[in-house]
Amino acid sequence: MNSTDTGSTEIVLKGVRRITIWTIIVSLVVAAGIGIATIVSGDFGELQGKVLLTTLAVAGFAILALCHLAIINKDVRIVGWIGIGTSVVAFVAATVLIWWNWNDFGYNGPSDLYMTITKTFTISTLAAVSFAHANLMLLLASTPIRWMRIALDLNLVLIGLVPLIVVPVILTDGTFPPQSLADVYWRFFGVVLILDALGTVALPITSLIMKSQRRAAALDTSSPGSVTVTLHGDSAAWLNEKAASTKSTPEAVLESLVDSARKK
Repeated sequence: MNSTDTGSTEIVLKGVRRITIWTIIVSLVVAAGIGIATIVSGDFGELQGKVLLTTLAVAGFAILALCHLAIINKDVRIVGWIGIGTSVVAFVAATVLIWWNWNDFGYNGPSDLYMTITKTFTISTLAAVSFAHANLMLLLASTPIRWMRIALDLNLVLIGLVPLIVVPVILTDGTFPPQSLADVYWRFFGVVLILDALGTVALPITSLIMKSQRRAAALDTSSPGSVTVTLHGDSAAWLNEKAASTKSTPEAVLESLVDSARKK
């Protein structure tokens, strides 16, 4: 992908993000309006409930879409596209569950169709949230610090373990794990959640601290022979793309190019 294509992609992504943000805002405004109208009028029927749930679903899955779009222009964009796909499936299943009048079809209790759609909604929502979580963490993938990349990989494994542990329970209607393993199974799940939360909080904070230290070192005028370079437009886009592809920083890529040119 050349610099022109990169610039065009960035423009498209900015437009999509802007539309997504406005979708979230409008959905929340509509939900708030329904809530206020209900309080004032004292009338909250089935239709109002369905509209309220639908607007909240739109807002929720739009927020997930923003997380997926965060890495669409990076090398790991496939994870973002998969996340968007699972979010679409979850939203469709949610809409069906909200608006389908099951009584019209003579359903007096949970039918096989109802349970299938419910499981589809639950599993796809869990997957969409997990992919959104992973996509936000993947923003740290370009860090030049090796131990942080290893910690990020471990955190991604933990993120993937969460749905892998829960999905079998959903598919078997709670009959898995067997009673003899249930205690160990859920204790393991608790440990995974704690480690997952630890990595989710610690890694971004550590990355910000490291970035601040590198920026301070770069701006340190006491270093002899240091030069600050500012690039714009296609040059900046190319440098950022090169840094992402090599899992390095723009400064390191630029310094490598200068060293190569100097040795010729």
